[in-house]
Amino acid sequence: MKNTFILVIAICALLLANTTGHCQISKTNLKGVINNAPRDFFLLKHQGRADTVKLNADRKFDLLIEQTTANYFTIEFNRQSLSLYLLPADEVTLTLSGVNITDAIVTGSSSAYCNHILERTKEDRAFTAAYPSYKLNTVAPERYFALRDSVRNARLNALAANNKSSNFITPFRESEEKIYTYQMALDLVNFKNQSMKAGMSVMSKEMEKFLEGINLSDESMAYEPSYKSFALNKASLEANIRFENDPNKSPARYYELVVSVLGEWVKPERNKSVLISEFMPQVLKDVGTSDLTSFITTLEKISKDEKLIASVKKYAAQYEHLYAGRPAPDAEFYDASGKTSKLSDYRGKVLYIDTWATWCGPCKREMPSLKTLEESYHGKNIAFISVSTDKDVAAWKAFIAKEPMTGLQLHQSQEMEKTMSYLYAVNSIPRFVLIDEAGKIVSVDAPRPSSGEEIRTLIDRVLND
Repeated sequence: MKNTFILVIAICALLLANTTGHCQISKTNLKGVINNAPRDFFLLKHQGRADTVKLNADRKFDLLIEQTTANYFTIEFNRQSLSLYLLPADEVTLTLSGVNITDAIVTGSSSAYCNHILERTKEDRAFTAAYPSYKLNTVAPERYFALRDSVRNARLNALAANNKSSNFITPFRESEEKIYTYQMALDLVNFKNQSMKAGMSVMSKEMEKFLEGINLSDESMAYEPSYKSFALNKASLEANIRFENDPNKSPARYYELVVSVLGEWVKPERNKSVLISEFMPQVLKDVGTSDLTSFITTLEKISKDEKLIASVKKYAAQYEHLYAGRPAPDAEFYDASGKTSKLSDYRGKVLYIDTWATWCGPCKREMPSLKTLEESYHGKNIAFISVSTDKDVAAWKAFIAKEPMTGLQLHQSQEMEKTMSYLYAVNSIPRFVLIDEAGKIVSVDAPRPSSGEEIRTLIDRVLND
């Protein structure tokens, strides 16, 4: 039985607007097999949509795709990807290897298009292998630009040759030419980024002129991977420059700057929505419990994507109670003798809380710096509290008895709803929390002791307020 995807590529209503014509929908049959497949499914992606395609017991698949025009599709399987270009009303058969799906055999009218894409994919990998990111800063800008430009020219020549033999349709030729430009631009901006990290601030004029000339508002390229990667990398590079001079060093502020740059450079709403949605999972992963109020305000100014904005607000709502200035949740603890206490019991002092565990290497590496930090504030109105998250309580007791620990040594409550982990959304350790004398949150992701001047400046500000 075929898996039929209702994947209508062109929107008939738009084609019919102010016309008397009709929209012809064709069904493209995509079938094949993935030999040596460790999984029984793959993702078929197109313009932001991802459909799961199940393989049968023989690792075969057979599906119908409704489309009105030829389009790019991507198969993602076992952390590998294969790009395809499918003509409408075609019957395409793929023979793939689960080990390397780019070792593909394609039959059907679309095969010439798919094989051309496979050629450039392999060339991409060869160039990346010859010039990996860690080697980029060893190549002069002028030399790298010339090398990369020669690759683009070679691809244009290959396109012309393949077009001569296969008579490609015009939309494919035009899209491929744009893709070569975005791929080159992506490599150049990565080169620029690596070179700047190595202290090389001057790029070649040719390179800068080429990068400045790239169109970031081409709606036809909104979903194209090289376009998305270039736009986001270029915006990130600019945001990094602005971030260096920004007093707010939070991850949320950095991503707010990225969104601001995209708003300045990218005009079509669809492109902005695609780009911001592309990196949003990374944003939410990195910001953690950070205050997203300013980020959301900027996002609402830049984007009209209500669904995207609603999803960010929903994420932020989970952690609003942990924003700076909010009352600190009253976590509970016990010491090595079993005596219990609550966070509110220590109100009246600034609290610097280290959430850690005996098995955590990074936690242990912070201990010498934590001891030094505590000693420097001896006699000040601040308490240093280390809260263990160890499941093995005996191991914790043995550790603090053996090691020269300073500060107040506590273990979080055995009741999950009363623990630091639960109340402060501690998903990784070490995590440091700073609370003021009034029991208000200063930061639930405060700088580490090893940050030196950064944490001292913050503590001093709270003590002097």
